[in-house]
Amino acid sequence: MAYRKSMAAALVLTTILGGTAYAAEQAAQPNAAQTNVVDKDVGKLSKDGAQGFRDLQLTRLAIFEANPAQAKDLIAKAQAAFAKAKTDDARFTKAEADLRTQADLGGHKGTAQAATTDAKPASKEPMAWVPVDAQLTLGDDFVATPEKASAVTEANKNLAQGDQKGALEKLKLAHVDVNFTMAVLPLDKTISDVDQAATLIGQGKYYEANAVLKTAQDAVRFDVIDAIALPQAAKTAPAQATGSTGSAKTTK
Repeated sequence: MAYRKSMAAALVLTTILGGTAYAAEQAAQPNAAQTNVVDKDVGKLSKDGAQGFRDLQLTRLAIFEANPAQAKDLIAKAQAAFAKAKTDDARFTKAEADLRTQADLGGHKGTAQAATTDAKPASKEPMAWVPVDAQLTLGDDFVATPEKASAVTEANKNLAQGDQKGALEKLKLAHVDVNFTMAVLPLDKTISDVDQAATLIGQGKYYEANAVLKTAQDAVRFDVIDAIALPQAAKTAPAQATGSTGSAKTTK
């Protein structure tokens, strides 16, 4: 059973944007506000934000490979992309304290506590975030059955075609609990860091520019919600269609 569970889990770990895949810890039972977000905007990512994040990473790679011309070109593209992301309707406002870190998702609680011992506590003040990547993961109570394994397989066919709404509907009808994890960046801070790195690159200070870009890259946080939003009763009661996928809109 455990073997079949791991195989099914591997099937559904599909990254929506095709960028960096982020491991997702299982989400807690969603509250009403989270459910409303699922109904309205699940799968809605920022195309410009995602492009800017990739250009940021590629700029660091160009610096590492001692290619200053390419680094200048890429950092300029990152600046332009994040400037466009400021007007993207995929932006949302949330406190950093309400989001998760990479260490949180990986379950390295000891590491997370050690890393935050000397760090400034996460802010509780609302701020603008831009979603740059996302993925679906199975709930931690998933138990493989022929029906659920078939639903996961069919859902992956939908995901491969970019049809996330169809995938969620198949999983919902089979009572497969799925979480949706978005990787997000603090918009204003990221723009400031990218602009500072561009200035440093222009001055030939590549080591310093790389350090600033690493800080921006490490600022990524994760917003985890229950994509199916099945009520707790559905996990113990006889099979019955519950929950809602809403009018999910996916940015490819």
